Amino acid sequence: MLKTSSGGQSGQSALGGLEKRLTGSVPDDSAVPAPLRKAVRFMLGGASVTVLAGLFSLIVAIADPSLINGGKQPTSNQLTGDIVQVILLTIVYSALWVLMARKNRSGRSWARIVASVLFALSTFSVYSSVNSLHAGETVRVVDIVSFVLVVAEWLCGLGAVALLWRSESTAYFKSNSALR
Repeated sequence: MLKTSSGGQSGQSALGGLEKRLTGSVPDDSAVPAPLRKAVRFMLGGASVTVLAGLFSLIVAIADPSLINGGKQPTSNQLTGDIVQVILLTIVYSALWVLMARKNRSGRSWARIVASVLFALSTFSVYSSVNSLHAGETVRVVDIVSFVLVVAEWLCGLGAVALLWRSESTAYFKSNSALR
């Protein structure tokens, strides 16, 4: 495991520290059931994959702008718009992952439902991506990498939602809603 570089004074892992900053609580808090802690980690992993996909899209847009414009060379304004769109969507989507991780970890029942709905929308998006593949079309490396990143995000969502609806997690959500 990665260790922080604070002169050996902290035994906390660097990933645990990042998780604490993102979720606002201790990563291995025993009050939070293990499936829910794992779901939060899946969500933070989803945020990481989203950032990675956004960086990949930026690199592709800058390296070969015609790839994102249907094979035609975009104007300078179109390229700028595409780059701004990629940056904004990456920020919004990764912020949603982190927000869902924080709210689910704190036991908000509505967040579990919102995360499930977002996963359903993601499932439809992945289905549409697969369905749009046609026989005889040239598949580029960019398409393969993009598809792998989309599937990785979807798998993070699948893992998170499956763990959010486990009985231990359900009991945690019910106990937290009873306290409010």
